[in-house]
Amino acid sequence: MAPALGAACLMVGALTLVPPTAAAATAPTIASAARPDSLPKDDPEDAGKDKKKRRIYTNCDQVRAEGAGPLYRGERGYNAYLDQDNDGIACNE
Repeated sequence: MAPALGAACLMVGALTLVPPTAAAATAPTIASAARPDSLPKDDPEDAGKDKKKRRIYTNCDQVRAEGAGPLYRGERGYNAYLDQDNDGIACNE
């Protein structure tokens, strides 16, 4: 009986020695999603600037007419069908 009593005392003692954690004391926080009225608006002045960057050209005449050439591999607007000699530079002739 003495070992059982000793084990019970150890259990009670262990429970009282554990300090409370700081995480248990703080209230959980909830992240809020951005409201639609706080999202950035499209600027009409920037639309013209980005139009050339996002452009898909049908031929090199169109590239030259918009002053966008030559186009290098990896740049927006570059496409392999515009690069006739496959050197990585489209509409360079």
